[in-house]
Amino acid sequence: MTEPSILHLGQVVIDLSMNIDHLPERGGDIFARRTAIKVGGGYNVIQAARRMGAPIAYMGAIGTGPMADMARGALAALQVPAQGPVLDNCDTGYSVAMIEPSGERTFVSARGAETRVPEGTYESMNLVPGDVIYLSGYSFCHKDNTRSLLGFAEKHQGEGFPVLFDLGPMMADIAPDVLDAVNGLHPIWSLNEREGPILAKRLGCQPETGDVTELESLCRSLSLRLDSPVVLRAGARGAWYCQPKDAMQSQYIPTPQVHAIDTNGAGDAHSGVLCAGIFQGLPIEEALLLANCAGALSTTQWGPATCPGEEAIRKAASSLRW
Repeated sequence: MTEPSILHLGQVVIDLSMNIDHLPERGGDIFARRTAIKVGGGYNVIQAARRMGAPIAYMGAIGTGPMADMARGALAALQVPAQGPVLDNCDTGYSVAMIEPSGERTFVSARGAETRVPEGTYESMNLVPGDVIYLSGYSFCHKDNTRSLLGFAEKHQGEGFPVLFDLGPMMADIAPDVLDAVNGLHPIWSLNEREGPILAKRLGCQPETGDVTELESLCRSLSLRLDSPVVLRAGARGAWYCQPKDAMQSQYIPTPQVHAIDTNGAGDAHSGVLCAGIFQGLPIEEALLLANCAGALSTTQWGPATCPGEEAIRKAASSLRW
């Protein structure tokens, strides 16, 4: 029998990071102060899960060419199997991240093999008890990936496998019927403070009134509307967690205060460590606390895959326990 693992159904790409003083004006040109080329995208989640010692497999497509070779090498260095399809007619894609002094980042991406998952790929996966599934909202920007993921969602509805769904910045472009299909898996929905209000508006959520903060109210209303757990991440302000069966007992999760120099990959570090905590059977509040610490600490280093080691994460968490 296959050993259980975290199964990553997202996209590994190559990141070209450029630190700039400001975004150029339209038609303009500026020089970057610092540049780097590294494996990124879904790799950031994978690296974070491995930092916590959790097994994880990459199930997405990989191409053929220099970018794909970089991706394979980085996964192999983490002892992560690449079990998805290999496409011979294209290379793995890449993303240009422009990072301003505040840490804010702006992306331009080029599609590659990771966006062309053949139909039936994910439906044919054999899940075993203990598996944890990671889904990315970026997957649903690509028709081939969407088709295969919808087949996966239809096949595994009601089976109870833990699923983390990180919507990401492109979530406004995901079709309503796709969101409904994914929600049939009753995933943990992970959103940041920008994405939460957008989703709430799309779903017609009515925020609560009374003695609750705006973010807590938003988290509760989303969880009730989706009938699924919701994590609402608010950067330095921590995060809120709510599950529909106990929506009036939403949980605040603190986060360490740090000097952020690069927020690229912080959400990925959060997702990877959260998946690891779920896989390892930790209480959800503890898994979220570790994830918050990982996301915060990752912003103190340059680069997209900067999740710290388990010791540093647990040390930060120990100072925050409530």
